[in-house]
Amino acid sequence: MPPKKPKPFSIVSWYGGNMVTPKNVSIQNVLHYSDDDLERRHDFIQLLFPLPWASQHANRDVVATKGQLATIRGGGKVGKKVRMTMLEALKKILAMFDLELTPVSLCKPYGDADRATARHRNRGRRIRRITPVEAGSDDEDAKKIDHAAREARFQALANPGNHHHRRITRIIRSLRLAGRPEDAESVYRFFRRFAGDHPTIPRRTLHMWSVAANSPYLFTDPAEDYKTTSQDVKDGEPSDEEEEKESSIDEGGGNTTDEGGSVEDGGGGGVEGGGGDGVEGEGDDGSSGSGSTSSSEKAHSVYGTDDGFGSGDGTPPPPGPNEGQPPKIGDPRMSDEEVQKLTPLERDLHHARIQHRKENREIEIKLNYRNANGEWIAVDKDPMTITLIDLRIWQIVLRDKEEERRGEEAIERRIKEGRDLYESSSDSSEEDDENDGKEFLRTDIRRFGKRDMSPEDRAKLEPWELKLHLAQIEHLNDYLEIEVKFRFRDGDGFWRGQGAEPIMMNLWDLRAWQIEMDHRQAQWMDEVTRGDRRWSAEISSKSSQESDFDIGDPRMSERCFAQLGAEDQERHLALRTYIEKFRQLEYELGFRDRTTFEWIAVHMDPNDMNLEELELWDVEMEQMENAFMAKQDAEEATEEAAAEAAAAANGTTTQPAQQRRQRVRSPEGIEDEEIMADRVRRGLDPFGDFPEAIVYKAMYLQREKEWEEKEEKRLEAERLEKEKQKESDDPGEQLRVEEAARARAAKSMKRTSREKSTSSRSKRRRVR
Repeated sequence: MPPKKPKPFSIVSWYGGNMVTPKNVSIQNVLHYSDDDLERRHDFIQLLFPLPWASQHANRDVVATKGQLATIRGGGKVGKKVRMTMLEALKKILAMFDLELTPVSLCKPYGDADRATARHRNRGRRIRRITPVEAGSDDEDAKKIDHAAREARFQALANPGNHHHRRITRIIRSLRLAGRPEDAESVYRFFRRFAGDHPTIPRRTLHMWSVAANSPYLFTDPAEDYKTTSQDVKDGEPSDEEEEKESSIDEGGGNTTDEGGSVEDGGGGGVEGGGGDGVEGEGDDGSSGSGSTSSSEKAHSVYGTDDGFGSGDGTPPPPGPNEGQPPKIGDPRMSDEEVQKLTPLERDLHHARIQHRKENREIEIKLNYRNANGEWIAVDKDPMTITLIDLRIWQIVLRDKEEERRGEEAIERRIKEGRDLYESSSDSSEEDDENDGKEFLRTDIRRFGKRDMSPEDRAKLEPWELKLHLAQIEHLNDYLEIEVKFRFRDGDGFWRGQGAEPIMMNLWDLRAWQIEMDHRQAQWMDEVTRGDRRWSAEISSKSSQESDFDIGDPRMSERCFAQLGAEDQERHLALRTYIEKFRQLEYELGFRDRTTFEWIAVHMDPNDMNLEELELWDVEMEQMENAFMAKQDAEEATEEAAAEAAAAANGTTTQPAQQRRQRVRSPEGIEDEEIMADRVRRGLDPFGDFPEAIVYKAMYLQREKEWEEKEEKRLEAERLEKEKQKESDDPGEQLRVEEAARARAAKSMKRTSREKSTSSRSKRRRVR
């Protein structure tokens, strides 16, 4: 009986205490690590706060998948349990710096006068310093805590290059991925304030924290996300204390101090409100600080040319629709409570201005209505100061201006290329071209349809492939936000529509899809202009359906998911995982129609199965996938071997075969292949019926057959040569020659015993 494959790693099982890593690291061990262990070891942080990428200290086999993260942030019991354990892990990490989250019972709503216990704008709890127990306390465990060592570790965070800076970035992003955005907000706000009080922390580090806390593309690699994100995201939303600093600077009070040394106003130079919430007037170095650093000096020393508001050099933020006053209509810093106080017309104007800033700011910069910093420099009024009707009119005019600009760029490009001005360009031709119907299927080109394709790969593209590549780049730039708006993509940009993703389309289909998106966008804008739809109203990609999609549909909204029962939520998550794994296989096996996407097999549609039936069907699909892959690999191996044999017989060299499709191989599969190869080299039969064994078996039998045929040809040539030399007329010799020929013919038609045994095993597998 073949040995069982080891169970693949699951961060959900690890958090549940049912699995350990190859280095024998378990959740129970990590939660009992000492402060020194947490400081010294580097093999646990990627487990406590998982991301869908491997870290430099982590085994690549213990990386969380998107499906596992979806389970963690889901509404099931398993996800809730993992999130609660993750909260305990966060508390343990904070405790090593003598920090803690403010207890929920002490928290007050955002905007409360007691800033030390008021929640952050996004409902995150304040982080405060742990108060050491008094000498007469009965808590023996608390007495053993080395607060001096924790204080030294906390102060070391101000050193540039401290390895905890990367951990903080991971913690913030992981908490958001795991469905704990309030805790991520708490961590980000505290350490943003800490960086404000310690200019030695590099600005890039602060930007990395801001990207982790504010980027909408959670599933994008952080290094790539940092390169492509906007400066506004890197700056981050200012905290309450920073807004007060800016207002004091604008009023000429940059050098004012709080005589009482308030923890929230910086008296003592601590973090997240002075020397720390709960430690009144305590300085950064642990000493009692009687004086305080001026607010203007702190703001300038930390941010320099980048203080979180766009412009720098210690200048106040650029005047928005309210001339730099506290957040008003159109200012994204306005809190939800302030928005609710507005009238309906004012709220519509507020959302319209924010949406306009997001969608049309870059266009206004390209048309020289704004400078590179986003400041309005045109003669007309700033759109952020006009009424809603005038804003709608301006948006229509702006689109016309943008079309004119693109047309002028096309004309300039044609002039530079030396072509007729009225000739269709190669990258935007609407004429029928037979190559426009081709799909890009090559596997030797990486980053097709992306701007960062390497020059080497770009040089390999055919003219029609380059044309499609440029069209895909332009589509992603122009239609990404529209596809997200109509829920064909999620907030991270990942495709979740039922049809084919645009990156897989040919040029004809891509143009048809763009026309459909233009029609949807125009219809939506028309409804908004007429007042039939609010600017911020929900948009459905299926206008004929009243519900928020069915169970298993990846486009289901969080509101609808929260209304499902516990069993339906688990079935929804299981269906999403199943679709990601086997949707393509359903098409390959003919279970689902490629054009209508309807289920056409005799089996029950997975969408109609309950949770138990879906689990059984998932196992059957894995078996069918293995058989399908094995069949394809065996056919490809046989074809290649036959082509090589034919070429060898003709005395010609074979042309390089078309690159075989790439298969995703697990570490266990790679190890199995190595075992199979070693057994074949030693002449042993591969064990098991998985794809690697069947492929190596077919290759081995084909090589053995070729060797036997080659040996027979050599022996036949030697025999004929001897007969020619002998030149005997003996009749008996002639009879012996004919008998030998008949024996060879019978031998060539007879299967070898090895082939018979293989056939018998195949039959037994089919019977099962």
